[in-house]
Parts: sequence; C-alpha cells; structure tokens
Amino acid sequence: MKKQINFLSAIFAATILFAGCSDEGKDLSVKGVDVAPKSLSLKPGGEQRLTLTIFPDNAANKSVEWESSDESVATVDESGKVVAVNPGSAAITVTTVDGGEKATCSVTVTLDGSLAVSVSGEVYGTWEKYSVVNVDGQISVPAGKSLTIEEGVEVIVSTAGQDANNTKIEFIVNGSLYCYGTEEAPVTFTVPVAERTDGNAFARLWGGIIGSATCGEMALEYVVVEYTGAVTTKTSPSVAATLFKPAGGEGMVAFNTNNPAGKYVVVNSTFRNTGEDAIYVQGGSCIFAGNLFYAVGEAGGEAINVKAGCKVDAAFNMMYSPNTNGFKLSNSGADGGARFQAQINAYNNTVVNSGWRRDPNKPKGGSIWAEAGCLVYVYNNLIVNCMFAAKAPMFGQDATDGPDLNSRIDYNFYASGTAQSAVPQHVANGTLTAYDGFKPDVSDVVYGTHDVRGTAAGDRNPMFENFPFETNPLLSHAFNASWDFSLKPDSPALAGAYTGFTPYFAATGITVNGKTYKSPAPAAYFGTFGTK
Repeated sequence: MKKQINFLSAIFAATILFAGCSDEGKDLSVKGVDVAPKSLSLKPGGEQRLTLTIFPDNAANKSVEWESSDESVATVDESGKVVAVNPGSAAITVTTVDGGEKATCSVTVTLDGSLAVSVSGEVYGTWEKYSVVNVDGQISVPAGKSLTIEEGVEVIVSTAGQDANNTKIEFIVNGSLYCYGTEEAPVTFTVPVAERTDGNAFARLWGGIIGSATCGEMALEYVVVEYTGAVTTKTSPSVAATLFKPAGGEGMVAFNTNNPAGKYVVVNSTFRNTGEDAIYVQGGSCIFAGNLFYAVGEAGGEAINVKAGCKVDAAFNMMYSPNTNGFKLSNSGADGGARFQAQINAYNNTVVNSGWRRDPNKPKGGSIWAEAGCLVYVYNNLIVNCMFAAKAPMFGQDATDGPDLNSRIDYNFYASGTAQSAVPQHVANGTLTAYDGFKPDVSDVVYGTHDVRGTAAGDRNPMFENFPFETNPLLSHAFNASWDFSLKPDSPALAGAYTGFTPYFAATGITVNGKTYKSPAPAAYFGTFGTK
C-alpha cells in the first residue's frame, strides 16, 4: 500500500512537472476578454451573472475589475453579477488587470423587463414613466398635437447618419412638448451608453429639441439634455422647415424656439456636453430658472442666448464653463419690427469659468454680453473666474449696436481667483487671470454703481462651500458633481444685492398645459444658492 502511494505520488509530480514545462517560455499575458451576453434587458430588482472568457485560456493572471457606468441604473459585483436598480440604461464593463483589455455589456432596465420601444416619424400622446425610448430616425410632434413624457423616461437618440449627407437626428416640435421629470427620476435625452464619454463631450451627436414657428408650448421640468449640437446638412428637417440656413452647415442647439406667441418654461433641468448653445430662443414668453449648464459649446456658444421676439425671466441658474458667455442677449432678428423687442431679466445667476475656451483670436464676451437694442435688466449675478466682466458694446452711445438705453446692468459681484491661462494669445492680450478682464478700462466692459469687485486677483473670494476658487483651471469644462456653490455664512456675496424690481412673470406667471409657472422673486444675495 505504501509503495502504491509513493508510485502515484511520483506520477502526480511528474505530471505537474510536465505541465509546467509545457508552458515554459510561452507568452501567458492576457490578449483579450469577452463577456456574454452583450446586452441585457431586466426589470428593477432583476439580476443576471455575466459569463467571462479570457484569452488565452491559460493566461497567467486572470484577475479582472467590473464597473457600471451608472449605479443608479444597474450595479455589478466582483463576480460579474448584474443587479437592475432603476429604469434606464448603463454599460457594464469588465477590464483585465493584466493588459487592460475591456469588454462591455449594455443593460437596459424597464419596468416590465421588456425591450425598449423604438420610435421615428411623428410622435405624440404619452411616453409613460420609466420607459426607455430608442429614437431610430427623425422625429417630430405634429402641429395641433402634443407629446407628454413622464418621469424617469430615458430617450436614447441614435447617432447614426440618416442619409447620404450623414444628417443627424433632430427632434422638431411643431405642436407642444411637456416633459415632467422629478429630481429623483428626471427625463433624459441622451445617446447610446457606449457613446456617453468624455471624448464625446463636444462630438455633436444629435440635433436637439427645436420648437418651430407653430410650436405653442413647451415645458421641461427636471430634464437632462446632452450630446447635442449636430451640424445641419442640406437635407436636415430643420433646414427643410427653413429654421436654419438652406445650405446647412450650422450647429444646432439643445433647446430652441421660433414662435413669438409661444410659451416656454425650462426649470430644474441640466444641459451638458453641447456643441453649440444650450438654450437659444428666437421667440416666446419664457421662464428659465434653477437650471444647471456645463461643458456648453465647442468653439463658441452660450448657456442662454436670447434674440428678438422673446420676453424672458432667467434666474437662479448655475453656469459652469460656457464656451463664450453665460448669457448672450440681443435684439437681432427683429426684422424691422416684425418680431418684438427682446426683453430680459437676468438675475441671481452664478457664472463660472466662462469665456476661456473661446477661440482667443475671436474673443467675444466672457460672462454676459448685451447688444443690438435689447432691453436688459442684469442684477445680482455672481461672476466668478470668467474671462471678462459683463460687456455691452456701445452702451449709452448707440442704441442700435448697444442695448436699449433704458437697460440696467448693475448690482453684480465679480470675483477672480489667482489661476492663470497659459494660452499664448491670452498672455499677449494681458488676460492671464479673470481680474485682468474685470478691469474698468477693458473694452466694452460695463460696471454699475453698485457692483462689487475686487482690486486684485484673489480678492473678493465668494467663499463657496466646496469649490477650488483659487486653483480651478480656467479652461476646464469638466464639472465635478461634488462641488457645492452654496455660500458660507461669512461670504461677502451674501449682502448688497438688489430686490427692488419685479420680474416679468412673477405675478401673472406663464401657463403651460394648464399649469402656471411663476418667476422666482429676486434674492438679497448674489448668485444662485445663498447659504445652505
């Protein structure tokens, strides 16, 4: 019996030795990884374990790391088990420790676990809450019809070109659009999961929401709109509708209006990763309040751009790194009086890092820009680390090129950290810090009697709860969700603002789809948030 054991042990040892020798000298590094299935459709609470294959099979280090692109939609553990959390879509990515090879599974979570619905052409009626809607072709709401999108709906727009001109998808609203998200479950207009990357921030993947001249109403409550700004072609639906130039070549915006008789409300929403402007209105009575804007504009672009035919209250918006301005306010497009004078109250907004990403050979604005006969009241805004203070060319000298002579730009707070730009043209222009662009002798800068501004870079720190005021890179468009722009109790921006004016729609409001929205009253502090 003992011999038998020894004999078997010898055989076992020889087998191990032979196996070891068989791999000796071979490259056992990881060459690839695969995951199955490539896509999943689950309902909240559902789970499924993904199957992992590593190449070669005898790789020396098979360790991997799992990651979900959105853990509010689906989570994944170290064994590859996916658990659905809330309706939406997410990418589950596995990465090998050796070599960094990657594979991805797309997860769609719907209430009933079914596949997401696909739409194209005319759309109206209701997209029910927590559904996933894939937009596979050009879509429009017909005149006289309305589309209601309920909370938690995720609208995923295909980025594929729709014809030989590579025309991107647009959402044209000829009737009315009502989007009713919530803080916990916003309505989201986005692109496929794999394309929601930092590298695509300004990739202009689809066209945005375009209200035509017959669009009577739009309301966006708790809505996210991202990856817009596609360039029109001669076959774009918006070009065919004469909303853009016939030859194409114009970048589309995230949200657009064209009806001076229309009523439009956008509140508590987020616009990000846009190739052009976020909100660009060419008509209508509008309230834009409580919104977040960041990574707005590739080579140009504003968070909010207002033209003739509009009456607007824009308040308590947070704007981080718009390419050119937080606000561009103009009466252009008046067409000899066919469209009424642009009238805007812009108050209690916070604008940070605006203007620095604009082509330095084509500087224009940097925080707030007012021109061409518009009537503006710009109060209580907190302008931080922007390239320039508010500008109004020819203000008080020429009411055609400059704003209406009755306009007022006053009671604004300007703060510059010590961070500097290294862009050669900025260095040559002497605009290294925001303070350099806040000086009264800068061309077209407008200062009011009651403005607050420092005497040097680093002065007048507004004392945010959590934001690197001194060191945040001026040209960065990357927004950190952990930043808190509330003011500390001893902030100098808590006093000195102006409350002695009444916004256009504070009393009467704007009624959209039977709901009346009223503009918020001005606050006695500068900026959007006040103290916590």
